[in-house]
Amino acid sequence: MISKVSDKTVKVWAATVELAQGEIINDSDVTEVRVRLLDNPEQYLSTTTPITGTAVLRPIGAAELIPSFAITSDVDTKLQVVPISIPREWAPIEISSGSVVDVYGIPNRNVELQSDRSITSRLLLSKIAIDSVDISSRDLGGQIGVSLLVPEFQVPILVSAVNQNDFLLVRRSN
Repeated sequence: MISKVSDKTVKVWAATVELAQGEIINDSDVTEVRVRLLDNPEQYLSTTTPITGTAVLRPIGAAELIPSFAITSDVDTKLQVVPISIPREWAPIEISSGSVVDVYGIPNRNVELQSDRSITSRLLLSKIAIDSVDISSRDLGGQIGVSLLVPEFQVPILVSAVNQNDFLLVRRSN
């Protein structure tokens, strides 16, 4: 009888994938877990609180319990979802939703054909969160589709680089 009384577990939200700052949480990003929280259980979000559609304020690791201070209902509409294609060998194998990357532009075949030597490899965007990754073509040797969460003011940098660059992603450690 004593053990039953002392077994006070609660249901809280945990991340199923890495979640990056600015990312909007959807149903597949979180799961309910039953845990025993001895100290400060109010710091974690009970599953009675819906969190789908909220924004992440700081990176949250896969399998991490979601702290109440790590999300907000104030969604930053200044982040835009921008799709790009990456040659399969130019993206780390472990990238996923929530990964944070630097995006480099590498002059593509069009630049080589134009013999324009003024265009060189360069860092285009730094500390950009990945919203989603479509790796279904990776095994077939094709391009990988990646959707990035890009601050609105940086979208033109990426868009203007599309015609003359292939993109290389460098995963940042958190």
